[in-house]
Amino acid sequence: MKESFDSAMEAILAWEGGYVDNPNDPGGATKYGISKRAHPEVNISKLTKKKAREIYEKDYWQPCGCEELPAGLDLLVFDCAVNQGPGFAVRTLQQSVGAAEDGIFGPRTKAAAEAADPREAIREYVARRGVRYGKLDTFSRYGLGWMRRLADIHQRALELAKS
Repeated sequence: MKESFDSAMEAILAWEGGYVDNPNDPGGATKYGISKRAHPEVNISKLTKKKAREIYEKDYWQPCGCEELPAGLDLLVFDCAVNQGPGFAVRTLQQSVGAAEDGIFGPRTKAAAEAADPREAIREYVARRGVRYGKLDTFSRYGLGWMRRLADIHQRALELAKS
């Protein structure tokens, strides 16, 4: 549903700002969360919000099946795809809902997500993301920010799951 994507984009853009080119960031130049490393074909410094939204929908929202996920879980998977990569996002979803882990969102993953208790799936997903962050070499530099983001998205996801 378009309104789910629009709402998720608002949450993402609350954490992803304007142009940054931090030499310590392995993603390289980044704008609105779109990195040069992930999108070498994009002129990051001239990226518009409209183009960023198009990239997010095509490269993150759709491949991760966010449109077909229960409320709350859609936001959490989308945020994970943006921040930790679509493959990891889908594998983590599969682990969290008891689906076979192949990194591809398909009918079995969708069915497992729909059958799972959304609040339990969200909690499991958040825990798995946190563990992954803690294993990164850059955690000492960026970990506190990542964990703040994860806490915020977790809270938003639980609120969406209630409604």
